[in-house]
Amino acid sequence: MNQETFERRHTRSWVALEEAVGAMERGETVSLDFPSSYRRLCQHLALARHRLYSASLIERLNRLAVRCHRHLYSQRASIRARVEDFIIRGFPQAVRRQWRLVLASSLLFYVPLIATIALVSVDPDRVYMFMDPMSVASMEEMYDPASAHQLQERESSSDLVMFGYYIRNNIGIALRTFGAGVAFAVGSVLVLISNGLTIGAVAGHLQGIGYGETFWPFVIGHGSFELTAIVLAGAAGLQLGMAVVSPGRRSRALALREEALDSLPLVYGFSGMLLVAAFIEAFWSSSKTVPPEVRYAVGAALWVAVFAWLGLSGRARVAR
Repeated sequence: MNQETFERRHTRSWVALEEAVGAMERGETVSLDFPSSYRRLCQHLALARHRLYSASLIERLNRLAVRCHRHLYSQRASIRARVEDFIIRGFPQAVRRQWRLVLASSLLFYVPLIATIALVSVDPDRVYMFMDPMSVASMEEMYDPASAHQLQERESSSDLVMFGYYIRNNIGIALRTFGAGVAFAVGSVLVLISNGLTIGAVAGHLQGIGYGETFWPFVIGHGSFELTAIVLAGAAGLQLGMAVVSPGRRSRALALREEALDSLPLVYGFSGMLLVAAFIEAFWSSSKTVPPEVRYAVGAALWVAVFAWLGLSGRARVAR
């Protein structure tokens, strides 16, 4: 194909791409499939160089390719920067902005949890006040130090399966805690208390029957992210509930819509924390090769890191 035919066939697509890049550089939205158009342009540039077309044509295509490359990768860098800024500043600041609701959610969750641990660890049979016998038996089998799965390392394929299971299970619990707040905040309150009672009953029963040596090293690693995420889901649910209970001068529908939008940073944040928790739970917590002392040390460090991140990260420095 000679150069004239090549230009006649493709000039229209080059002009459209030039116009699209110019519009995007001005911050406008375009309907053009930019990545695929950029790939075609790179192919045309390579063909022009291979066929030794004129320097002016090669220069035109190269200049356009440079503009496309700059826009494409600066856009990706911008997305990455926004994600990093959300993790470092946006999410911790959103948590601190709703500190009253976070405190209320923490009390609703941790007070029943701690009280139930104390109650059931003294008398393990009290676990049946909170769980059915079949669930208790399944839990005991899972953490029995003499069971086969406690004595051997889990296969990597099983770790991947459990990673998916933990994501679905944990995020499902958190979203139910959040969404239940629409019912005048009562739903979130009940879910938080129920989760606290159940987790406390499990921990207290296993401790009481002597299975704490397998239970605590397993949960200490991912607990900082998972339990904190449940509390934050409860806080976001309470925010929805307060919009329904006390909308102020707004209509309930408007108040609910506005508070739902305002709660999105918490929703994104606790969902991300649960992904991290699922990863730790699947690939670290289940490991039998790591000594319990190391797991306790890492778990304690993660609890400190999570509290420091949410409490201190993103605070503006005070100028001297």
